[in-house]
Amino acid sequence: MSRAGRLEIVIRLAKQREDQASQALAQVRNQIELEEKRLEELQQYQQEYRGYLNQQGAEGISMQQWRRTQGFIDQLEDLSSRQQQTIMSWRQREQQVLDKWRELYQRRKNIAQYIDKISMEEAIAADKQEQKQIDELINQRFS
Repeated sequence: MSRAGRLEIVIRLAKQREDQASQALAQVRNQIELEEKRLEELQQYQQEYRGYLNQQGAEGISMQQWRRTQGFIDQLEDLSSRQQQTIMSWRQREQQVLDKWRELYQRRKNIAQYIDKISMEEAIAADKQEQKQIDELINQRFS
């Protein structure tokens, strides 16, 4: 088996690692999307309760009811803040996984280029060997 053929297992392993990193990146991005949807829901609830509080305030609301509603809005703000931190954490993880994928992609690409170079060298060497054999046969016929 040629050197290039023996190195095919190396490229397959590199491709597997790259694919695993790609899958991990997709999972992280899906999680980010999910977390962003949660944040949007929290912000929507917050707007709804602010609208409710403004409406009730215009119509007349007890101080106790206003405090409870405002307290709930404050809790939603706190949850939104924590959710934003969660998203930032996932974004950092996304960057780490993306960097790893890029590294593995470049490694696989370099290995493929190396294998192509070896294949080319082997093909040239085989052509030279074949030409040498042809030359020897021609020399033997004319001798």
